[in-house]
Amino acid sequence: MKKPEFSFQSLPSSAVSEKVLLICLKCAFDFFTRQLKLAPRTAYSELKKHVPEETDFSGSSTARPHFFDPEVTHCPYCNATKRWFARFRAVRVDAHPSFEKERRKLWTELKRKPDRFTLWHPDRTRMQIFSEWLERLHKTENIDDDHWLLDVALTFIRRTLPSHDLEKALAGNVNRVQLSRQIEDSWRYENGWLYVSPVVYGDALMVQHLLSRSHLHGGRTFEGRLTLQELMRRLRRMGYFEAKGIAAGDAMEEFELAIASIVDSGPSGVYYAVDRGEYLEKLKSIYEKKRDK
Repeated sequence: MKKPEFSFQSLPSSAVSEKVLLICLKCAFDFFTRQLKLAPRTAYSELKKHVPEETDFSGSSTARPHFFDPEVTHCPYCNATKRWFARFRAVRVDAHPSFEKERRKLWTELKRKPDRFTLWHPDRTRMQIFSEWLERLHKTENIDDDHWLLDVALTFIRRTLPSHDLEKALAGNVNRVQLSRQIEDSWRYENGWLYVSPVVYGDALMVQHLLSRSHLHGGRTFEGRLTLQELMRRLRRMGYFEAKGIAAGDAMEEFELAIASIVDSGPSGVYYAVDRGEYLEKLKSIYEKKRDK
């Protein structure tokens, strides 16, 4: 019977990301049988336990026999053909208290398939999670293109207010993020405009400033290019600090407290589910062919 598929659709899509890592099984078998001089059956038993590290999926230490390019037709290390390739699928969840119940329920289901799924919970502080997220944004956004301001604001709002309702609302075109003091909740979508509260709008300005600021000229935001002092004055006038309960003596302290508040409102942890289903099937197929020769 076909293995049941596991869906992550119970979680907000903004909190879920996926990375596919390939492995060349010829390289893997050759390592055990030629270099370590193990019998094919022993090599197969060892490879059944194999799970790539988080650093393999991130690319920071990916090495033979792993690689990323799904379009290649031959192994970049040993030139083996595609029939030797297998895939690992790592699903990352940036967990948030608003959907922790759903995540726990899904993880309980995944734990029932320990051979297929390997679950990780890397030790991260909220500040580390936020800093890594900012770094990823900085690498992917082109701040020379004016459209990045809207992209970053929407990405941040999805991250800090993860929900299916928000994803559904933003499924259409969003042409503008607009400050509104009249909305009862944090946001309201209407005719291509996303109206947000002073807290959400101010947080978005802070993130935009962090991504684009320079030593001399400040950072670019929806409100224009602002120095830190100008940004703090703008946020005070819109009632941002009052709404957050921040009362500080100077701009730098206000800035630091606001960043701490943004960090605390974001994801509380990182969880990985590594799907080894395809890898195990391909590994078994390759081993049986080698055994029958």
